[in-house]
Amino acid sequence: MIRIIAGTYKGRFLKVPDTKVTRPTMDKVRQAIFSAMKDKVLGSVCLDLFAGSGAMGIEALSRGAKKVYLNDKDHRTFMVLKDNLLSLNADQEQYDLKCLDYRVYIKRQANDMKLDILFLDPPYRFNINGEIIKYCEKMNMMNKDALIVSEQDYPNPEIEGYTMKEYRYGEKHVALYRKD
Repeated sequence: MIRIIAGTYKGRFLKVPDTKVTRPTMDKVRQAIFSAMKDKVLGSVCLDLFAGSGAMGIEALSRGAKKVYLNDKDHRTFMVLKDNLLSLNADQEQYDLKCLDYRVYIKRQANDMKLDILFLDPPYRFNINGEIIKYCEKMNMMNKDALIVSEQDYPNPEIEGYTMKEYRYGEKHVALYRKD
């Protein structure tokens, strides 16, 4: 189990999916990421595209995000995510859950979504975050001062139009991208 670090749901424990395709962002790493974001979460619209347990999206919700979109394509993982959100008794207007492949999800949402924060933490071995960021930019899904949190097993690429600061936590590479 992992826990929410700060905000409304501080100290609440979240179930972790019992699959080999997810890897929850550990408390220490989430704390570092949210500290680096400062108050960016307050009143923001966030998307946790590969939500898993929902730890990143729920942490954002706990810290004052206005709306959090959470998506995971694995049905068993999605059911754990749903249970985690329902256990909080959060206002259902503050979050939206989907169980779709990430490509289908962003294509369906492209015209209806303006994001302040995008969380990307795809399954192991995937090195697709750069492509997703470029697609979201092309589809005009990101607000002008958007922040992207990219977690993957490989170094994160430089992306034109964004400044990047990368951190390393064990095997995980975490980059914060901000639009120039």
